[in-house]
Formats: sequence, structure tokens, C-alpha cells
Amino acid sequence: MTDAQVHHAGSNAELARFVPDPALFRVSASRVGAALAGDWLMIAAAFAVAIAFPHPLVYALAAIVIARSQLALAVMMHEGAHGLLARNRRVNDALGQLFAAGPLWLSLRTYRAGHLKHHRAPMQSDDPVALLFGVHDYPVTRGRLVGRLLAYACGIGYVTSVVKLARGEFAHALPKVGKSRAYAAWEVASMLAGNGVLFGALALAGHPLLYVALWIVPSVTLLPFVGQVRAIFEHAGLPAGEDQSRNARTIVRRSWQTFLFGPHAIHFHIEHHLFTRMPFHNLSIVHRQLAQRQLLPDGNLYAGYGAVLRDVSVR
Repeated sequence: MTDAQVHHAGSNAELARFVPDPALFRVSASRVGAALAGDWLMIAAAFAVAIAFPHPLVYALAAIVIARSQLALAVMMHEGAHGLLARNRRVNDALGQLFAAGPLWLSLRTYRAGHLKHHRAPMQSDDPVALLFGVHDYPVTRGRLVGRLLAYACGIGYVTSVVKLARGEFAHALPKVGKSRAYAAWEVASMLAGNGVLFGALALAGHPLLYVALWIVPSVTLLPFVGQVRAIFEHAGLPAGEDQSRNARTIVRRSWQTFLFGPHAIHFHIEHHLFTRMPFHNLSIVHRQLAQRQLLPDGNLYAGYGAVLRDVSVR
């Protein structure tokens, strides 16, 4: 087993003996390209429909589609954090920053540092993901769960998270990221370029305000909401431990729910935690192989997100 194929089974000897086909760890440039192109085509289509049919209901539907596509871009940023967009590291990071992180006003390098720490010890007290998404204290009452989700949907959750970051409340958990001035400038340039192209295209079409209404507003409301649902599904209420098949969950089949909350196979989350160097387009294959061998914990397998939300909340 190569370094790229090492999984996190802890003392689970039977799971540790499972070795996927090395071909499953190969990144497909065509699949990555199609995924990124598909995300951006969906964004373009949502804006085009909103321009062609200016109606509040159309705007609302476009905002949902765009927020879902923003989540899909965040998942592709996540793939880039694991080096799974291209075999060459520089190409991988350029793709991830230019086409995924930058348009969302995010830094791939900063995200990578915290995310890889999460993978080393998920759900520990200093897990950056658990702290940033606030999933370390589940189960909670059903009323509190609904309140938290509504807060994210209204933008309150986003503002609260930004304030906590600014105050340094997560400083003990977030790794320090060193960047040269040139690299920091490149990141800012990528953010300005992606958003500048988007704003410019909408301005040329005669609808510059749609950049705010259908890009910025969903990014601080609907995107945090769907991201929170995804974070709850992935780890909320699960224990820390070396066997990472037991501190993550998987939605076992694709549906409209995984389209909205789990794009690019991120809903195969146990499999991702076991094989962090396996690209998204092969996670369904390794899921079937693990399921056939009965190596996945039944209690961590779900058909949809609603059942997870019920399990992590109490009346």
C-alpha cells in the first residue's frame, strides 16, 4: 500500500486489510474538467434564466441553484486541498484557487491547512471543522437545531462565524499558514478576477445588481445553510477515534438531496475519510466494494439528510 492509499481504520483490523485498486487513486482530468465546467454552466444558466424571466419566484429559484453551485465549487476547492484536481501540484492549486476558491472569496491554501488537520483527528476538541461549523456539541434539542439552521439561512450564522474568526476564538485550533507577499497577492488577484468577470458579464448584460442579489446574498445565506446541513450530516454527534469509519457518515445513494447538499460525491464521506487521496469520481466505486464486504458501520449509513437531522436532535 502506497502513502496515497493509506486509510484511517485505527484498530479495525478487518477494515485495515481492505486495499482498493490503485487505479481508483488516479485523478481523471476529464472528470475534473467536466465537474468544474458543469458547475459554472449551471451558474450561467441560473443567471440567464433570471435575466430572461424577471420574476421574484424565478429569482428565488435561481438563488437556490446558484447557492448549490457555490457549494459544489467549495467541494471542488476541497478536492484541490487534497491535491485531487490535477497530478501536478502547481496546476492543482491554480485550478482550485482560480475556479473554485477565488470566486467564493476564499484561500485554498488557508483552507487546506485547517482541513488537513481535521482529517488527522476528526471530532477532537481542536478539530477546526467541528469548531467552525459548530458541530461539536450534538445532539441538541430539535428547537435549537431549527434555530441554528434558520440563523444560517438568514445570514446571522455567517456573520456570527466571521465575528468569532475576527476575535480569534478559533486561533488555538487553526494552523498558521505562511504565505509570501507574492502568493498573497496572487490569491487576492484570483478573487478579484473571478468576481470581476462575473460582475462584468452581468453589467454587460445590463443587470449588474444581480451580482449582489444572486451571487453575494446567496453566498452569505443559502450557501452557509446548505454547508451547515452538510457539516451536521458528516460528523455531528459522532465520537472522536482512530477508526474514521465510525466518526463520519455516508448517504448511500444519489438523489435530489445529495444534489443539493452533497455535490461531487462528498456524501460518500466515510469513504473520503478512509481514503483521502481518492478523487471524488471514484468514491462511489469504493463505497460499493466496502459495502459488499460489510466493512461499513450500518449506524453511519443513511438514505437521506432528514434522518440524520432527526438522529442528532432530541425533543
